[in-house]
Amino acid sequence: MSDATKTGAVLVVGGGISGLTAALEAAEVGNDVYIIEKNPYFGGRVAQLNQYFPKLCPPTCGLEINFKRVKNNRKIRPYTMTTVKSVSGGPGNYEVELETAPRYVNSNCTACGDCSEACTDEIDNAFNFGMNKSKAIYLPHEMAFPRRYVLDKDACSADCLEAVKGACK
Repeated sequence: MSDATKTGAVLVVGGGISGLTAALEAAEVGNDVYIIEKNPYFGGRVAQLNQYFPKLCPPTCGLEINFKRVKNNRKIRPYTMTTVKSVSGGPGNYEVELETAPRYVNSNCTACGDCSEACTDEIDNAFNFGMNKSKAIYLPHEMAFPRRYVLDKDACSADCLEAVKGACK
């Protein structure tokens, strides 16, 4: 098969601002794009900063626009909590096996926060580099995309899990 006739999707590994930009650019020229991120949110380190280079503006000014563009682009399929398990094949014919960790919260989550209020167990806040605590069911940060809670099931007692489940609308 000649290079001109090869087709397929683009896989972008890493959902930081560079990965989001690469996914958007590839989709806007007509490619189907899968973008994966190991964290439960997109935005990478930029989402954790007060300002980022070169504009020295807060992360909301760049990430918010890119999140909206990703949501509105039907050619992009975002996957969080996902890592590459294996890659085989060659140029134009790769096969990639991915592994997605469970979020334990489905896509019907409205991010109302009732589950977090009902939760009694706490974990180190990974988004804040462990410098404080968060509930065992948490929204990764205020601007999180996707805007959906994540449950650290191993950190929850049976009573906490029941309370969380009961609080969810």
